[in-house]
Amino acid sequence: MFKFFKNSSPQTSLHELDHLYGHTICKCPLQEQISYCKRLIERTEYQLQQSCPKKDSNRFKCLIDAAHKELQILNAKRVS
Repeated sequence: MFKFFKNSSPQTSLHELDHLYGHTICKCPLQEQISYCKRLIERTEYQLQQSCPKKDSNRFKCLIDAAHKELQILNAKRVS
């Protein structure tokens, strides 16, 4: 009778999730931005492996996804 659709929200960018990146790091040279994203992914994956509340777990996963996407964008700029 009723159809329920999962409301998939649009992916949030790293600029929105990480204020340090959005206000400061994004103005740094390209290689520093790439290094920051890689370290952010490593740190966040480590925190995710530790026991943490589910709300933090979801935030960490979103942060990792956003950092991976930003890293892809930055690597594409580096190749160009």
